[in-house]
Amino acid sequence: MTYKMQHTIFLVSILILGFACSGEPPQPQNDVPKNKKIEVAFNPNIHTSHVIELFVWPGEYPTRPMVVAAQEYFAPYKKHPAIRLSDSLLQNEIFYFDELTEILLYLEPFPSTTFKYPLENSPYADRVDVVKEWIKLIADFYVDAKVEDFLATNQAFYQGAKKEVLKNLPPDDFVQQIESYYRNSRLQYTIIPAPEMPTGGAYGQRGIGPYIFAPDGMLIYQVISASLPVEKDSATNAYTSYGFDNEAFTLRNSYHEFGHAFVNPILDKEKNKSLLNQYAHLFIPALKEVMEKQNYDNWFDCIAEHLVRLGEIRLAERSGHIKWAKVLREKHTKQLNFIFLPELEQKIKVYEQDEKYDSFEAYLPELLGVLANFDEKTIIGRIKKN
Repeated sequence: MTYKMQHTIFLVSILILGFACSGEPPQPQNDVPKNKKIEVAFNPNIHTSHVIELFVWPGEYPTRPMVVAAQEYFAPYKKHPAIRLSDSLLQNEIFYFDELTEILLYLEPFPSTTFKYPLENSPYADRVDVVKEWIKLIADFYVDAKVEDFLATNQAFYQGAKKEVLKNLPPDDFVQQIESYYRNSRLQYTIIPAPEMPTGGAYGQRGIGPYIFAPDGMLIYQVISASLPVEKDSATNAYTSYGFDNEAFTLRNSYHEFGHAFVNPILDKEKNKSLLNQYAHLFIPALKEVMEKQNYDNWFDCIAEHLVRLGEIRLAERSGHIKWAKVLREKHTKQLNFIFLPELEQKIKVYEQDEKYDSFEAYLPELLGVLANFDEKTIIGRIKKN
């Protein structure tokens, strides 16, 4: 993915891909509670990363009060070494922005630069030296620019955003649904609302799906922007909404971003990469063109997105949201050109009804086998030029 495409992600992307990691995390040795719930929490490291982003990729966000406030508050620090290094790392494609976001979740909260979780099992184990250099500068920025004071000053707005997310959490059985479907478990699920997260573009909303390889399991997150415009009450000059009161966005983003934490680590295993590469010839120029418009510029990302969106549709339907599943099916297949979805959906129903497959990964060879029925002519015939 090019730096230009990363810039496009910043401007228009509704959802940014969770990242491929080096394999499945070890399963927890302790008993995991059966009533796991989604937590909602703030994280100063994540909020700091978005402040950095604001000055690496400037933009205007009149309906995002915390973005505007951050741009004004931190303007004197826009040439800070942390921003200069971040810009260099992104421009030279040493990291993508959401990788940098993910790395910060391995740390204790700023201003500490201590790792809470080791990087040895992460995708960043081979880049530790540059990671440490970058982290030191970001921690310096946190102190120099008084990020803690900014967050404290705007605490009421942040708490308002948190309340809106809590109001719109997925159903109580969400974790049970997604773990039952993929036949695997994760240690912890956390939503981080980020009012200072720039959105832009026609969608005006974003999500990032980082996950952490902890010693006793995987911790998975979704970092979400505001998804609705925010304006002050003209009479009281106070905020009555905070941009996160959006049940549909929160639920759909939960299935999507949390879904990546089940799909991507499987696809990133060497044996499964080899399986996937058997069908790489299907990533013809016409398909690549429509995928690149959504910032998916390679075969791995194309299939990862197909499988995650397949999960969205199936989980929606299986949880009783038949109309929503139909909307997702129509949008993903016909509007966004995830053209393999009809065959993948028919095939995944075999897995859903047969308990002999102990995991989604065990069924992957059969599921991807439907791709053998495609050729260039079929693919071109299905692509809709939008």
